[in-house]
Amino acid sequence: MKHLKIFETTAGYNAFKLTENFATPNVSLCEDAPTVMHYEPYVAPVAPVQTHEWVEIGGIKWATMNIGANSITDTGLYFQWGDTQGYTASQVGSGEGQKYFGENDCIYYNGGSYTKYNAGDSLITLESTDDAVKAAWGGNWRMPTVSEFIALGKAVTSAWTADYQGSGVAGVVLTSNADGATLFFPACGYANYGSVSNVISNGYYWSSSLNADCGGSDAYYLYFSNGGVNWDSDDGSRCCGYLVRGVLDLDDSNS
Repeated sequence: MKHLKIFETTAGYNAFKLTENFATPNVSLCEDAPTVMHYEPYVAPVAPVQTHEWVEIGGIKWATMNIGANSITDTGLYFQWGDTQGYTASQVGSGEGQKYFGENDCIYYNGGSYTKYNAGDSLITLESTDDAVKAAWGGNWRMPTVSEFIALGKAVTSAWTADYQGSGVAGVVLTSNADGATLFFPACGYANYGSVSNVISNGYYWSSSLNADCGGSDAYYLYFSNGGVNWDSDDGSRCCGYLVRGVLDLDDSNS
């Protein structure tokens, strides 16, 4: 529908067209200016779509950096399994406002047992509401399953480096056997009982898969050191803080 609005003054017109969330008419008349003024209706600004770089290896699109990281070599955030709130290394501790990463502050842990993802509810994969990647990046991004970590291991050749591309950061470089595409996972240790351990020497990355054989207390994770890579480590205590790397579902590569 087209509208015609008459303004008594140009000042009134200028003030009106700046009104937020109001679709102004396409044509306006000002009595003190005998011209027809054509302008576009007000459109609220749209936030830019956040995008994240990925590398496809073995048919799976892997993010090039960790959740919470600002670069490929950056640590990012430590997460308990099933928690969408991550913490930097400086936030790990036992003081006020810090995260201890123990049983007493572990998500879904109460009275000596876990209230979700246990033998009673039969949930063996994190739901979207408990997925740290989904919470941080949205879209079709999510945490990888242990099966996807295993598939990654079959599709790459892994090599430990103590100094990735001169950055001074240690970790593992994964090179696709098919096309030479690479991924880097920094070795940033893990958070537990108020401190971060094994920085530089080891890497720990959560999968979204629960180890159902442990009664719900442990989850699967990717582990590596200069001695090699274990793609399906199964003894990760859910209260520990590990890093998280995202995967993008194949039907959406614009996220």
